[in-house]
Amino acid sequence: MALIEQLELANFRSYAAGRFRFSSSRVVFTGPNGAGKTNLLESIYFLSILRSFRTVSGRELVRIGERGFELKARVDKGAYHEELRLAQTLAGKRETWIGANRIRRSSEFIREFRAVVFVPEDRNISGGSSSFRRRFFDMMISTLDGGYLTALNNYYRALSQRNRALKQKEQAAVAAAFEPEMAVNAPLIARQRRIYAKLIEEEVSRMLAEDGNLEFRIVCRTDYPENAAEYREMLERNRPKEQLRSCTLSGPQLDEFDFLLNGKLLRYYGSTGQIRIISLLLKLAEFNLVKRAAKEPVAVLVDDVTGELDELNKARFFRTISGADQQFFTFTELPELEIFRDAEEIKIEKNKN
Repeated sequence: MALIEQLELANFRSYAAGRFRFSSSRVVFTGPNGAGKTNLLESIYFLSILRSFRTVSGRELVRIGERGFELKARVDKGAYHEELRLAQTLAGKRETWIGANRIRRSSEFIREFRAVVFVPEDRNISGGSSSFRRRFFDMMISTLDGGYLTALNNYYRALSQRNRALKQKEQAAVAAAFEPEMAVNAPLIARQRRIYAKLIEEEVSRMLAEDGNLEFRIVCRTDYPENAAEYREMLERNRPKEQLRSCTLSGPQLDEFDFLLNGKLLRYYGSTGQIRIISLLLKLAEFNLVKRAAKEPVAVLVDDVTGELDELNKARFFRTISGADQQFFTFTELPELEIFRDAEEIKIEKNKN
């Protein structure tokens, strides 16, 4: 049975228009590279959380030459069906509906289903810059906690406006006006990141225990007080220096998560294989947390990530995600694996969108 029964796209990425119907809990998009398979996964993910897993710029989601995009999905909720619909302009203005009802709050729209995505770039979570680790935790926590997503959006909106004011020498009072919003949300973001880092650490450690005697730890490093009043005082104290630098020098946007394997910093001392496997385990841990915690059904989106896995980890991967309510995969060709014997294959042709 399919969780998402129908997906429609208009002016989204490479798709001028597209309609896809799904009848299986395991769907495989096949076709050549550049045909638009990943765009389909991205559209499903966007419907689940109103964010892309590929870019922070909404403009990139709009088909070239168009003024906005639309997405629709028909979701099987068991006792009834729900139609999700959203429209977003090139400027980022968004409208969302559930059925005939206009939804004003993002946190209310993203409650219909959850999605966890696996992409080749996941290896950067362990081996890349700190921005990849922050993004990993932010996307995971936002999937489970609409309040966190709201706090994150409010903080970064205020941060952007404060930074803009800091670049203008006569705008100190304007910069100060955005500090209360930042002070309210930054401590909340830090606390939630710390809580979920511990949960992820425990989940990865459990999976590593199956393979041998490897110790995994996550250390969260922040450079600011986790109290709203003290945070606001810090911003006020740092404002003259930050005006000289034209940016905010402390806050969640600079948080770091250190991954330690047997006491050594993974991104510096880990082998390519260790970085790849820990990144996979981090994403599987995310899926396990989402599946256990979410009241809503969960979809898994897999963008051709199994090719580099050995047989042990490939089996672990498919075994873990089998708990999803629906699975979507992309491959150039349908794999000759038992798990895909009954899968629904949808062929995507290049330049047909």
